[in-house]
Amino acid sequence: MSADIMSEWADALWDPVVGCTRKSAACRHCYAEALTAASAQDQQWGLGFAESGPAGPSWTGRVALRDDRLTLPLSWDTSRRILVNALSDLFHESAQNELIDRIFAVIALAPHHIFQILTKRPKIMQAYIADAATPERIARVMDEIAPQEVAHNIVAWPLKNVWLGVTAENQKEAERRIPALLETPAALRFVAAEPLLEAVDLKAGVWLRNEGTSAASPRLDWVVSGGEIGAEAKPCHPDWARSLRDQCAKSGTAFFWRQWGEYLPNAGVTAEPGSSELAFAPQGAGPVQRTLDGILHEAFPTPFGASA
Repeated sequence: MSADIMSEWADALWDPVVGCTRKSAACRHCYAEALTAASAQDQQWGLGFAESGPAGPSWTGRVALRDDRLTLPLSWDTSRRILVNALSDLFHESAQNELIDRIFAVIALAPHHIFQILTKRPKIMQAYIADAATPERIARVMDEIAPQEVAHNIVAWPLKNVWLGVTAENQKEAERRIPALLETPAALRFVAAEPLLEAVDLKAGVWLRNEGTSAASPRLDWVVSGGEIGAEAKPCHPDWARSLRDQCAKSGTAFFWRQWGEYLPNAGVTAEPGSSELAFAPQGAGPVQRTLDGILHEAFPTPFGASA
């Protein structure tokens, strides 16, 4: 993926944190690593966080807050869906609570925006959100960022303008990450099955809703998916995409198909389900890159949904 493509399912990108490390197969063509390494060569914001070498770009493992970008959303008056940290992971192992608190303080000070937080480390996210001391810490940082006569207070937790999501590029990571996401208190939960590296079963009635699912049971509210980009990218079989589309349609879950990735299936967009041999070509441009069986899928979940 690239940061500009990712904006298709967000109105704005906000990257107050720099630095990361690879976590799973979804990271093997990490655009964030490459962009950070490129900025390091220019002696800019990436310096010390990623390096370029004979084997290509690589993270250094260092993670830090970019103070110059921290309060950026507070200057945006018009409501936006904001993707948080497209170039990092807010819940990285090296990100201390103090850093995360500052991000959430800005989020709490901007209730007119929706903030989409995507992670590959849901256990860390779960512990942070479930910590009873977290709202009080955030409120103290709010007082620091936006002083006022009366101290700030987090009235409702989790914050209603935060969508929490996990990456699930294959079934293994779906099994690892989605249960932890569903156990995490959230206004709305989503999965980014991107890059989609194989067929993924989202388990209707367990992770997705079905007719017999209790309305009080946490389930996924949104699924975003797309193919892989990179020199050695794996072609995305259209049946993998169709399966996610159909699972979402059956369960009433919003589905967003972003793009096919590095390779566009020549016959795949109109091939019969169950086909095993497809011809792939280098990625195309324009609407065909974003259509599945000739249709654009750009559904969003209901804002401020309440699957707590």
